[in-house]
This record gives sequence, C-alpha cells and structure tokens, in this order.
Amino acid sequence: MDSDSNFDPLAGAQAALVASELRYRRLFETAQDGILILDAETGMVDDVNPFLVKLLGFSREEFLGKAIWDLGFFRDVVASEANFAELREKGYIRYEDLPMETRDGRRVAVEFVSNVYLVNGVRVIQCNVRDVSARRRAEEELRKLHGELEERVVMRTAELAAANEELEAFSYSVSHDLRAPLRAVIGLSQAVLDDFGPGLPERGRGYLQLIRDEGRKMGRLIDDLLIFSQLSRAPLRRKAVDMGRLVHGAWAELRGAQDGRVVDVRIGELPECNGDVALLKQVWLNLLSNALKYTRRRAAAVVEVGCEVRAEGAVFFVRDNGVGFDMRYVEKLFGVFQRLHSEEDYEGTGVGLAIVQRIVHRHGGRVWAEAAADRGATFFFTLGATGSSIAKPEL
Repeated sequence: MDSDSNFDPLAGAQAALVASELRYRRLFETAQDGILILDAETGMVDDVNPFLVKLLGFSREEFLGKAIWDLGFFRDVVASEANFAELREKGYIRYEDLPMETRDGRRVAVEFVSNVYLVNGVRVIQCNVRDVSARRRAEEELRKLHGELEERVVMRTAELAAANEELEAFSYSVSHDLRAPLRAVIGLSQAVLDDFGPGLPERGRGYLQLIRDEGRKMGRLIDDLLIFSQLSRAPLRRKAVDMGRLVHGAWAELRGAQDGRVVDVRIGELPECNGDVALLKQVWLNLLSNALKYTRRRAAAVVEVGCEVRAEGAVFFVRDNGVGFDMRYVEKLFGVFQRLHSEEDYEGTGVGLAIVQRIVHRHGGRVWAEAAADRGATFFFTLGATGSSIAKPEL
C-alpha cells in the first residue's frame, strides 16, 4: 500500500496549528516588551505576559478578567468604555511617551501600541507596551549636555572676543608705541653717521651701522608679525581673480629687489580662481621674493610660475634653480621664525612662508614644497574646493 494513503490532512493541519500556537506562546512568554491580550468586544483582559507583570509589579491575577479601563495604570490610554470603543473602531492606536505608575509608585515611561485582529473568527486586541524610561533618561541627559555645551560655547566665545580685543590692543601698541622709538633709533643712528661719521673711529661707525641695520630688521619683523596676526581676524573677501594678472603685478613690484640682476622669469598660463585678491597677492609676493633671494648666487637665475591640473584641482607653483634645501627639514619650513639657511647668507625674518601657509589654509587649500640641496626648490599651493568657482574676474 502507498504510504501517502495513510496521510490525514486534518491531523496534519491540527499539528501545524499546535506548533504555531507553541511558537507564539514561547514568543509571548519570553518577549522583552509587555503584551496584553484583550477581548475586543468587552475590553476584558484575556492574557498578560510575564514582562508586563514584572514591569508594573502587579500579579497576573490582578490583570485577568478586568476591563482595561478599570486598570488604574492604563487610564491614560482608555479612561472610559467610550474611549475603548473608539480604540476598537480605529483598529490601531499608538502613544510614544505614555506615563505609567507601578505598584510601588514609580513612574515608568512606555511606548503603547495596540492592534485589532481576528483569532479563530473572534476579534481581539493586542497591546504592546515597551519600557522607554532608559531612552528618555538618555535623551534628557543629552539635552542637559547640549545645554551645558551651549553655555560653554557662549563662555568660550566671550573669552575669544576678549582675547581678540587684547590682541588688537597689543597690535596697536606694537604699531604705534614700539615703532616710534624704533624709528628714532634708526633715524638718530643714521644722522650721527651722516653728520659725524668721518670723525668717528672705524669701530664706532661699525657700531652705529649695526644699530641702524638691526633697527631696520626689527621694523621688518614687526611688520611681518602684524600681518601674520591679522590674517586670522581679517574677513576673507572672495571674488573672481585673474591669477595671471596678479602674478605679473607682483613680479613688477619686486623689480626693485632684483638689484640689477638678470632673472629669467617664466610665467605660464594660470587659470582664474576664486579668493581674496589682497591675500593672494601677498602669497605671490612672498613666494616670488623667496625665489629671488635664494637664486641670488646663480649666474643665470630662473624662476618659473605655473599651474598643474591634478586630482585635487588646480595646483599653483613657483619653481627656482636656487640653493634649495634638505628635505629632511621640510617640516620646519612653514613655522614662524624657522629658517633653513643662515641669516648672514640670506636675509629675512622667518615669517614669510608662515604667512603664505596661513593665507592658503584660510582659503581651504594646502601648501607644500619639494627641493634638493643646491638643486632648487618648488613651492606648491591649492585653494580648496571653492577656489575653482569662477565668476567675472577682477583685480
């Protein structure tokens, strides 16, 4: 006889139903949310799972056979039989933050969701109750921390404003109070040299010349430090910039610093960009004067200005065939007062490249250098993502 002939469809269906009910019962008993089963017609509690019993502290017997509106801890959900009827008709209701009170008087915040569905042709309501007290405490703590952070921001902003005012006062003092006596020292030492120099011993003239030269050096250092300090506070005035015209203008301003030298300057095609004209001009002036200074000992000095298109966008560069430097010390290059060559050989305050870096960073770009000792140097810079936003160029 065929084994399939012994199969009883009814028995199979009953077994599947028993298995399904068993799975549901296991889920019901082990769920980490409270579950309440109601008769949709009478509002009486038919079943309650262990999690809800434990959460609220009432016994299972105190739930069963009671109408939901008679359970004090649910009165905020269904305060009357009429409200329950509305719930039954809607078929779905949800409360995101429902306060409940446990047997021992603790307040518990819960998320309450109810659904109406059929079980063997009978309408029942399943209410799911999720404890959100920990989440609410975390949210409250987050709000508290946010408030404290805002207070700190206000305090730090006030401190920063006060620091800026002090810095402004210091800059004013440097600009006026220090420069006046410095001009007097330079002027008087020069006057003594002019009026009494021939009658002074050679050592005396040397001392006066040293005083004058060091005073001028200090004046240049003050100017550079003021520019450096003001770069962080001055607003960035972006506009479309014709970089080619800007470079040619900067080079023209440096002709007086060439001391009659013949310098082969090669300015390639430069794309228009978006930036602060005055600050970008300072970048070109500093990089070009740097190239002039370090090619001084070359019989045939070459300075090349150009632009390369790379993955990060336009990369501007100034290349020279000067003395270069050892790449082991490249990290010192853009620091304030950092020098890779002696001041006796190459004058300068050690602030120029730091100014270049600060201006480039304010534009959202980066600056770097590549070189080899006695084989020249190349300085590169970008202007960030906004640097390629072009409108009608201006100067």
